[in-house]
Amino acid sequence: MIFRNCFCRHGITFNIFLVFVVVALLKGSAVATELGQVAVTCDGRSENQIDKPGAGKPNRNPSVCDQTPGDAHPTESVTFRKQDDGVDVWVGKQRVAEFVHTEDPVGRPFISNLHTLDGIKVTRNYPVSEEDQQDHPHHQGLFHTFSQVNGIDYWHMKGVTRHRRFLIEPTTGSDSSFATESVYLDRDGKTPLLKEVIVYSFYVTKIGLLITVNATIEAEAEQVVLGSKEEGGFAVRMSSDLRVESGGKMVDNQQRRGGKEIWGKTARWVDNSGRKENRWVGVTILTHPEGWGSYYWHARDYGLVTANPLGPLNKAPDRSLNKGETLNFKYGVLVHSNEDSDEYSPTQAQVEYERLATP
Repeated sequence: MIFRNCFCRHGITFNIFLVFVVVALLKGSAVATELGQVAVTCDGRSENQIDKPGAGKPNRNPSVCDQTPGDAHPTESVTFRKQDDGVDVWVGKQRVAEFVHTEDPVGRPFISNLHTLDGIKVTRNYPVSEEDQQDHPHHQGLFHTFSQVNGIDYWHMKGVTRHRRFLIEPTTGSDSSFATESVYLDRDGKTPLLKEVIVYSFYVTKIGLLITVNATIEAEAEQVVLGSKEEGGFAVRMSSDLRVESGGKMVDNQQRRGGKEIWGKTARWVDNSGRKENRWVGVTILTHPEGWGSYYWHARDYGLVTANPLGPLNKAPDRSLNKGETLNFKYGVLVHSNEDSDEYSPTQAQVEYERLATP
């Protein structure tokens, strides 16, 4: 009655006021829809632009992007538990990953047994179980390496990458990160060729578990030559029941599907996912637009997805580093779980990754 009397004193009925309110709400919805159509990625770029090396740094629209469903709470419930051979990563009461820095025999550091936030394993078992494919035992889970370093094949572990130390200890605090230093050893197993520092950061977001991977390599020998091979960069070996050959789906941001279409192409991201334990789960490998542009992809339907910065694959000229020179590579991993496939957007994962990984 108070509102009715107020508006009647100005010669406007309450019913007309309601009409105005409904029209205003509808206009607001139309504006929101138009914004969604123009800024598909919520950062001022279209789906196709996100793959262009020259697209540049995104111009975020805070009024839209700050309301995305992927808003993150980077330190929420992420804890680390050190082990003799590495670190277990927990979110609440769920162990979501195992970082292994030392195994016998020594091969290389890696992340294994990756799980979604609701506890579904998305990478192949480590150690490999009888239920898994037995091929490529050097595909441990998530790993970063190169197959040609001064002619030594570290991808297939013909050379040793030894963990030296933690530069940032895996202690739970305001920043849920840790940093490792490893060294690529020469054929004698003693002489250092290449130092590798990787910073792993873990974020709990509304669209899944996000891991950012910031890797820097530095020549410790007088000269280090990186050859162009398909086997190199940052890779994930999927759980056997999520591979394309078992009914899983692999797609990149250009909507190419399966390893045959994606292999050797450039893309901003590649997602591999499928139905498991009555959920749609998977892993999206993401790349950062700064520095290297779009990465080349070594993708196979048996469950391997690799972002390779040193492309074109098997064709690019060698890259030489003199002692002290460095190269930096940035990657992201979004581990997702939803009831249905249409509830998850790899494009939104890319936006979320860039938002959190860009200083």
